[in-house]
Amino acid sequence: MKVKTVIIAFSCFLLANKLTGQRLTYTDSLKHLLETGKYSRSDQEYLSILSQLAIYSPTPEENLKYADILLDISFSAEYSALFIKAYQAKGVAHRMKGNLDEALNNLLESAELALDHQEFDLLAEAYLEIGTTYSTNDDLKNALIYENKAITLFRRLNKKQELAINLLNTGYSYYSMNQYDTALLYYTEAGPIFDSLRFTIGQAYTLGNQALIFWKTGKTEVAERDLLQAIDMLIPLGDQYGIADYHNQLGNLYFESNRHTKAIYHLRTGLDIALKVDLKEQIRDASQLISQLYAGQQNYDSAYIYHQQYALFKDSLENAEQTREMADQRTTFEVNLREKEIDTLEQEKKLQQTYVIITITLLALSVVAILYFRQRFHNTKLLTIAERKEHDDKIKDLLKNQETKALQSMVQGKEEERRHLAKELHNHLGSLLATVKVNLNGLESKDEAKQEKIIGLVDQACQDVRNLSHELHMGVSENFGLIPALKELTSHLQRSNDLQVQFSASIDNVLIDSQSEILIYRIVQELVSNVLKHARATKLTISLTGFEEGNLVNILVEDNGKGFEPEKLNKESKGIGLDSLMEMIRKLDGEIEIDSSFKSGTTVSADIPFEIPNSSIAP
Repeated sequence: MKVKTVIIAFSCFLLANKLTGQRLTYTDSLKHLLETGKYSRSDQEYLSILSQLAIYSPTPEENLKYADILLDISFSAEYSALFIKAYQAKGVAHRMKGNLDEALNNLLESAELALDHQEFDLLAEAYLEIGTTYSTNDDLKNALIYENKAITLFRRLNKKQELAINLLNTGYSYYSMNQYDTALLYYTEAGPIFDSLRFTIGQAYTLGNQALIFWKTGKTEVAERDLLQAIDMLIPLGDQYGIADYHNQLGNLYFESNRHTKAIYHLRTGLDIALKVDLKEQIRDASQLISQLYAGQQNYDSAYIYHQQYALFKDSLENAEQTREMADQRTTFEVNLREKEIDTLEQEKKLQQTYVIITITLLALSVVAILYFRQRFHNTKLLTIAERKEHDDKIKDLLKNQETKALQSMVQGKEEERRHLAKELHNHLGSLLATVKVNLNGLESKDEAKQEKIIGLVDQACQDVRNLSHELHMGVSENFGLIPALKELTSHLQRSNDLQVQFSASIDNVLIDSQSEILIYRIVQELVSNVLKHARATKLTISLTGFEEGNLVNILVEDNGKGFEPEKLNKESKGIGLDSLMEMIRKLDGEIEIDSSFKSGTTVSADIPFEIPNSSIAP
């Protein structure tokens, strides 16, 4: 039986400041300072030492010990930041011990407190830790929700190290979902950030996580080499969790390739480390596979010993019922969190609250109307298909507001205008140029070179007209959907420009109608147009990600071009295209963020919520 892969995602709070091989000496020095009696419990220096011990102590037990002391003192003294850090330290320590329900309780509490006190740095760290905890418990859907929240905050706060760590976490979530190409995109962005910061532990985890993808895609020798190198990088840093886990991964790799002696060596090495620091999940998984290997060698006494150890730690870990309890806890927290995020993170607070009230009222009216007509259908059984369609139209009219109608009409008008112009170019101007070419060929000219040049120019004009007609006519409806249209767009870009384009999409979990697909297509087209006009880029990445919560689509367009300074992008310099794009996204209650620098190119991220089409609502 194959051992379940243990998450390699690590925390901003615990690992962003991990010490090197002198960590034990450092923590011993901190403990000595506490024992001297030099500080009173209310001194800031004393509280600072406690905070560092809660984070840097080498074992989860010591993390919990100092976090509890810090929690008690900071609560009575009303030190909000230290209070939040104490809850985060406890959450991380419980997760390292395999107590996932306790970990989530503490981390959710830290997030709620961070929102109350508007400590956005700590809020981002809490989101990251919550996402990591869900990943550890194989709840990848909720993990991605919080990881994306953390990415958004870290980008706003310009926290490069924390952003890179969260990119690594999110990449591992996609790896766990077998979306290897998407995972590599996140690792590829995180790696250069770690390199620029010379953050060795981040470099090690990036190397190790990429090795897991190589393993799963059949590049076993490369995976083996990189896992061993990652372990060598982590040993001087004293990161016991990563060392133990990568040894277990190597054990799995050797087990699959029937190199059982090496498999037992690495599994036992990882198990010894896991036992020292009480990493329950790794102890369970390593013990199970070692037991199987010894049984295969007919060493039944050893196999029985390891199987007993596996059973013991299996029972101590959270079961499926606890997973459901964690999801219930998240749901309860999200109800409170949503209102607080509206109050603290959004600039148009009052306007959005009005939208919420209007939406709730319309939905309530819709539910009443649906129940009324459904009961009527059940009792009479005489309504026709036309009456059902009329009922759906009434609901659709009830849900729409005037601004949405105007926006959809504008988009439809532009689409029709594009088709008309493309048709005119192709049918009239194209035919005219073809006629000119025929007549030129029929003329006798003494200067054949000049005639050939004129014919060549006419050919070029014909080709330009065809290209322009194709670009104007390119869109969603002609390609039977948004994804095929965007694939054709990227294919056209690669053929027509010296540009390497990567495209990925995962929007099956959101419900959008054809008008919304056209909106998304035109937004992507406008962003790509800006890259072609201004960026001088050689690489372009386009990514669409759907989030079921809020029926939201994230559009991410990244390039490695010359970049610019976003703070200088004032109203006078936006240009008609970008200004109209930002206005369109604002009217859709969406958000757009632009992150650019002269060294790393430009990243544009747009989050756009869409109303669920009426046709998807059950009658």
